[in-house]
Amino acid sequence: MGRETIGRGRALVVLAAAAGHLGLVIILGAIRVDLRVLGPVAGAIASYGVLSGADSGYSFFAPGVGSPPVATFEVVDAAGAMIKDHLESGDNAEADLRAGNVVGRFWLEQDQALKRSIAASWAGKMFARHPGAQSVAVRVEQCELAPMHVYRPEDGLRCALHYQAKFVPHAKLLAAPIAGRRAP
Repeated sequence: MGRETIGRGRALVVLAAAAGHLGLVIILGAIRVDLRVLGPVAGAIASYGVLSGADSGYSFFAPGVGSPPVATFEVVDAAGAMIKDHLESGDNAEADLRAGNVVGRFWLEQDQALKRSIAASWAGKMFARHPGAQSVAVRVEQCELAPMHVYRPEDGLRCALHYQAKFVPHAKLLAAPIAGRRAP
């Protein structure tokens, strides 16, 4: 009977801790209460919220929450047919999340030379994925649906283009004629 009581007591402690954490998520996140102004104990609870992520605000459908930026790739083959591709494969949620994080970081980057290098790397990935590609256009944009209170199906998406560049394989550049130079 002693072991059962200890196990049940532990379970109650874990349950109380989980309920306390959930309560903090609601208080610190959803309601947006700033506990730091209420004294040292409340400040410690607010610090716990920062460390645990409980203060993040789980307001997914809130008007201030925007869509994440998306990188799309327009791959054109030798026949001129164009297909759209994405970094995400859909095979692994964690890898797709990582790809989304990379695009989000790209969105925030100010150094244009670094952006060009990252976009060239992405284009290289698309050339590897589509060996017959003649060109890859990289587009990074953020698309927004209209707010729910004014949404109409005919409105569709409103997209803000953040970055666009077109890449061709290096071998195609070497084979392209240069103005004023005769082909061998």
